[in-house]
Amino acid sequence: MTKKNRWWLIAVYCLVALLVVLTIVACFVPVSKRPEIEDPHAYEIRLDNQAFYQLCDVENNKEKYDRVNAAFNAAFNESFLTSLFSGRLGYTNRIDSTSPSSTFSGYRLNLMYATEQPIMQNGKIYTQSAYREDPIYYDEITLEITQDAGMTTHYLFYICEYEQNGVIRTRYYRQSFIANFDELYELLSE
Repeated sequence: MTKKNRWWLIAVYCLVALLVVLTIVACFVPVSKRPEIEDPHAYEIRLDNQAFYQLCDVENNKEKYDRVNAAFNAAFNESFLTSLFSGRLGYTNRIDSTSPSSTFSGYRLNLMYATEQPIMQNGKIYTQSAYREDPIYYDEITLEITQDAGMTTHYLFYICEYEQNGVIRTRYYRQSFIANFDELYELLSE
């Protein structure tokens, strides 16, 4: 074997080794699709259009709150490699003014906040239009938790109250996102 062929062979082996290492690392690097929301003060739950009841909050049931919050946050993560080959790597979410669906299957989960939060999108405070720069604040989010859906598109609804001519009104903003709520659903059904 000539010296020139040996260097080409070494370069090819190094390239193959690099590709193998990058593939293995990509299997373990997480990608998060979590909307830009803070951890809530409390979680409320509703099943089959019944009344809401408080599931847990930061002060009273800290252990359960930590378990629910960890499962909620883990629902948005998947490996880089899975995200790349499924086509979800470049997913961007949308925010629309709408009204929430009155019917749902599974659980409806409310995230309750102690203070008002601005709606965030792509690292910026969301405003309704390019011409109006007033931020939109919410203190409650509602979303549907379904069973065995896998990593699919879901919607959360920001519940925003505002005053107009001395009357308190409610407006809903829907944001799409990708998540896998299977683990959270199992935890909620305990």
